[in-house]
Amino acid sequence: MDVRRHLSKMVDFSVQGGSAGGLKEGRLSQREGGGAMQENHMANCLEVAFKTNVTKPRRQSLVVKTADWQLLEKPWRPILLLAIAETELPAADEEDSETPTRRRQAGGRGRSRRGGKGASGPMDLLPSAEEMVLPSDYSPAYRLATLLIHKLLNKDEWDEEWEVTEKSLRETCLEKGVHPVWVDLAQRTALLGQFAAFPKAKVSKAKAGKKVKLSSAFINPFESEELINAVNEISPAVTDAQSQVALRNIVSQLSSGRPLQPAEVLLGLEGPGSALSVLLAIASKQDPTESLKRLKEVDSDLSEQLSDFHSLRQGQVINWKKSRTAKGNHSLSAARQLLAWENPPEEAAKLSSKQLAEGLELLHEHTTNAVQIEKLMWWRLNALYKEGKTEETIELLTSLKLDQNTELSTLTPLLADLSSEVIDQWLIEQIPLLDDGALVALIQMEPLSLTIRSLASKHLSHESSEAWESVFPLLIDIYTQTMELNLLAQMVTSNDLVPISHPYETLLVSHLLDAGSDSQIWLNVRAARRTALAQIHSIDAPDSFSSTSEALLMLFEGENIEDERLTTVLDKQGLLAFGPIRQALREGGSGIASSTHLSNLEQSVASADLTVMERVLFNAVISTLRLNHVALMLQHGNSDDENIETLNTLLNNPIIPTGMIHSVRHLVLEHDIGLPSLVRWYQSHDALSPWHTLARAAVYASKKEELNAARDYRKAGDHEEFDYEHSLILYRKALIHLAFAEQWREAVELLDAQPALKSAITQRFQLYLRVSFTAKSMDTNSATRLLKEFVKRTKMETEENEEGEMVETMRVYYAEDDLDMLKTYPHEHPRPLPTDPFCGRVTAATNSLHKNRRRQKNTFDTRFNQLMQYGSPSTDEVYSLASEAAKVRPVDGLMFLERAQNSAHFNQSEIRSLQQAELSLFSVNKSLIPNASRRYLRNISLVPLVIIDTNILVDALIDRISKKLHLVGEVSLDIQGQGSFHKILLSKAKDKKLQLWLPDVVKQELRGIASGLNHLRSRFDDSLVSPELLDEIFNQKTLSELTNNVLEDYNTWRPLDLEIESDANSSEIKQSIETFLLDYSEIYEEITAMKRTRGEPARTVLNGRDIYPESPDRTLMSIAAQLATQSLQDLGTVLIATRDGDFTLVARAFEEQFGFGIAKNSRSLNAWLK
Repeated sequence: MDVRRHLSKMVDFSVQGGSAGGLKEGRLSQREGGGAMQENHMANCLEVAFKTNVTKPRRQSLVVKTADWQLLEKPWRPILLLAIAETELPAADEEDSETPTRRRQAGGRGRSRRGGKGASGPMDLLPSAEEMVLPSDYSPAYRLATLLIHKLLNKDEWDEEWEVTEKSLRETCLEKGVHPVWVDLAQRTALLGQFAAFPKAKVSKAKAGKKVKLSSAFINPFESEELINAVNEISPAVTDAQSQVALRNIVSQLSSGRPLQPAEVLLGLEGPGSALSVLLAIASKQDPTESLKRLKEVDSDLSEQLSDFHSLRQGQVINWKKSRTAKGNHSLSAARQLLAWENPPEEAAKLSSKQLAEGLELLHEHTTNAVQIEKLMWWRLNALYKEGKTEETIELLTSLKLDQNTELSTLTPLLADLSSEVIDQWLIEQIPLLDDGALVALIQMEPLSLTIRSLASKHLSHESSEAWESVFPLLIDIYTQTMELNLLAQMVTSNDLVPISHPYETLLVSHLLDAGSDSQIWLNVRAARRTALAQIHSIDAPDSFSSTSEALLMLFEGENIEDERLTTVLDKQGLLAFGPIRQALREGGSGIASSTHLSNLEQSVASADLTVMERVLFNAVISTLRLNHVALMLQHGNSDDENIETLNTLLNNPIIPTGMIHSVRHLVLEHDIGLPSLVRWYQSHDALSPWHTLARAAVYASKKEELNAARDYRKAGDHEEFDYEHSLILYRKALIHLAFAEQWREAVELLDAQPALKSAITQRFQLYLRVSFTAKSMDTNSATRLLKEFVKRTKMETEENEEGEMVETMRVYYAEDDLDMLKTYPHEHPRPLPTDPFCGRVTAATNSLHKNRRRQKNTFDTRFNQLMQYGSPSTDEVYSLASEAAKVRPVDGLMFLERAQNSAHFNQSEIRSLQQAELSLFSVNKSLIPNASRRYLRNISLVPLVIIDTNILVDALIDRISKKLHLVGEVSLDIQGQGSFHKILLSKAKDKKLQLWLPDVVKQELRGIASGLNHLRSRFDDSLVSPELLDEIFNQKTLSELTNNVLEDYNTWRPLDLEIESDANSSEIKQSIETFLLDYSEIYEEITAMKRTRGEPARTVLNGRDIYPESPDRTLMSIAAQLATQSLQDLGTVLIATRDGDFTLVARAFEEQFGFGIAKNSRSLNAWLK
């Protein structure tokens, strides 16, 4: 039928409004939804539908958008829709086509269609006829209308028995009347036409909402279930449909967990409804101010409590105590209490530990606000401590676990008061978890242990410049007290201003830093030291330095050894030990602190009550004195096992100042001492350093592992860290050890690869290597020829030619005496070189030359060989042979005695006899033996004549000035490896082991240097001397006096020939020196390049090249060459003591060509004295 098809299209409209029940979830009862309220909603809907002349579909779309439609229960909606559609009665033909009416059996189907799974139209929402027959809460008019619709539209299902009820309901409506809406409905649809005949009942005006209690509004608005309950309880006070619909949406939003979005109408409710307005405004995070005003008129207590709740939510505390103690057994008071504890004022810190515990418990149960929990915890800990519950305080504190958000500012006083090992251990565990703010708080807490503050600093983020800068001065003080010098070094070198503001800390680092492999920070620290020295006199030592620490630090800078602050912390044993040490270091003392006194001082320091800094400084001073003692012994030629063991012990310490490493490694370079501890240090700290290779080579050499030593020396020499001069030294060491290892091929390859080595070793050593290599290569004839070529000479002879004229002819001859001397070459060294195959080839060369003629010299040599080879030679036989040879050539006779003493045929008593015989023979012939030849006479201990170069005298003058400035150098480390060569020379001269001489050219140079006050004064820029004292000493009078003292002390020899220096100025000698320099131009080119890296040196131009030594140096060379040709009394070898590479790098060449030697340090000097 048309009407049913039309109604079936309305299903979407009927469903769109959702549940038409009350505000509670689910459908309301009929009683709650029936009656005049529904009839009023239906009347309002009809008014909207027919208010304007619109089409039927348009009517429906307008109606379903109204609040009354939303509030209209679903069972009422079909009746309204039938009216809106103006539904007509079924036509007669439609009635005929229907199945004839059947009497319904009990339990008919009408009910089963409603709400079933197959529900598809608005009629399905209409209650069944069976339901309407039974008594219910629906109004009589509604029941009658429903029965009429079923009767007219569902005739086939109509039961005639139901007509009894229909009649009864009709009579009731006629008697009591019906709501006017039913009359309107009768006008819209014929289905309900009979309602037009019913009288209209009087409809009372809309009353104000029901009176409700507001107890349900004392809630936390953010608790959804409680807010739903409040809406349901208070909603009866809200009467208008729009608000009712809006409240229904609120319930839906809360039930489904959707964001709360109250309609604007709900925020302006009056009367009891204002409670809902406040709750909804707060819950939706809107301003409840106006609603609170309206609520105050209804319930001032509720308004006040909700207002306080809102303020607390906004972080505004009005009356914290009242909020914290809010009364009432409801969620609003609980929420206010929680919010109060979440927003505690500072005054809350004064509460008792019990009250604070209650707040903590509340926070732990209901919030994740870690900041507030933490704050209350700190307050409670402080409260416990103030209440005298220290053990409970510590137990509670150490049970906590901090994190990166921890705020420690409140806790810092308590930590300071509770400082103990237990607290420290707890803090050590917590520090890695803290952020920069908390770490800064710990660092700033001076009562805490230095261990904790230092650990906190190590976890401070360096990226956080603000935090780092805020504690920068504190960190310097902390690292100074804890002696964490590597960290302190980083800070000292991080800013150019730090050494100026913290000079004492800078000096401390510069002397004691163990930089390991970080050579750059070591260089930076040493540079910072110079800056600090300039400020030290204007700044008092910081509090972290005790008076003893300050005095010990100043001792490293050469300050007064007499400072009484050095001994204030020592016991009696320490005082007794320090006295002799102080005496040795005073001016005029030996400069050597005995091992016994140092050990006693060490024991005293170990038992003394010292700060960390005092103990480290004392031990560093003792170690430095031990090191300097050994260094002095080595320079005097004493390298016994005890001294080596002392160095190894020093280097076994867990922390070794880098300055000490530098000092020791220079000792290794100069004296070839093997120190396994130094090798281990480099293995752990700087394995790639060339000094590691050098140290390892020295250890190999000490163990006679010659090949390993040689290869490491060569490897070290290849490294760019060593300059040209030092590389040659290392290559020379490599050659020597290759010779001992009899690795002739490798030695010759090195010699050929480094041509400059030819100037660093003698020609005889070069010959020795090449002959040995050639002979071992199974080419003995070539080896023999090398020897013969070495002694091959030419000379001009005058003879008569065939025409009877006298002409000069070049003759070739062999210096067989030089060849004979080569036989003993391997034995001339302190440690003899391998004799095979060199000596065999020398004999072969000699025999080759003897085949065609014999001579007297040959006879002496043959007789000597026979004495040595057969039987047991007597000293008389040797002396007799030597005396005969001396009559021909004195030096040959003396060399037979030298060779005899170097052989293994005589005991010590016989050797002494031979020494006396040699000395006697020398005394007779000394006027015939030039000093150049005396260098081979090692067994009669002739005193060398040492010419002092200006650079050595400058060292001596600087030393004298230092003493005037009260600087004690014996407690300083020799970081640059300069040594005390000038002191060794003077000491040995006083012991009559050598003679010192100063040519005029040297005296003039020194006086010239001494006249340059500023230049000399600059040498003390890195010394701890006050400007006032420098001004006092650096004047011409004082320096002239000191210069004269130096010149006098270093000039012990008085030559008998006053013309020596003028003789040396001869053109012949000058030309020979010039030729020599030109021959070694490649060496001098390298020397000049090396010197120019340190400044612009004075050079001489020869053949257009400015690479040769300056005039005073060439004069010194000429003088030495002249002296070497002389027979100077009882003096032995002529030496030049100098550190100048112009001399030292061609030392062997000078020795072979001119017969004088070079002593560049104490070790090379000692070699000449043995």
